[in-house]
Amino acid sequence: MNSEPRKRVVRRILASFALVLAAACGDSVAGPEHLVGTYTLVEENGDPLPSDPSAPFGCCLTLSGSLVLTATTYDLGLEYRNKNNGIEFGNSEQGTWSRDGSTLTFVRTGGGGEGFPFLLGPGTISGDGRTLQLLYGDEGPGSDQTRGSFRRNSPP
Repeated sequence: MNSEPRKRVVRRILASFALVLAAACGDSVAGPEHLVGTYTLVEENGDPLPSDPSAPFGCCLTLSGSLVLTATTYDLGLEYRNKNNGIEFGNSEQGTWSRDGSTLTFVRTGGGGEGFPFLLGPGTISGDGRTLQLLYGDEGPGSDQTRGSFRRNSPP
């Protein structure tokens, strides 16, 4: 084989390999470090804050909340007001998280405020990493959980 055609074949193989490698590593650009930051709760079940996700039977309004992600851990905190007596209180939870595509999985390691863990279900991150949908409360994953929408405070 002439050396010129051989060089073209090698270049094509290398170019194809580079494309396959880039596609396989594509998610690393949007990996965990891409999601590090603070996300502010902006709505629950499609309703802006303050919200009453358990209306008409729930006791409490959700006033505010945030989710802080590091490369491996999370810290979730929400503030509430009791509709019956006006007392405001908070609940928080910490743990680890992992990502598989656009799905985030959370494992609680502490917190729970007054002994009420959030019972987090899977979360979903938007393609640009700016909006995170998170399920929490009720009886845990698989139940009628509250869907919180969190928005990243600064662009990734």
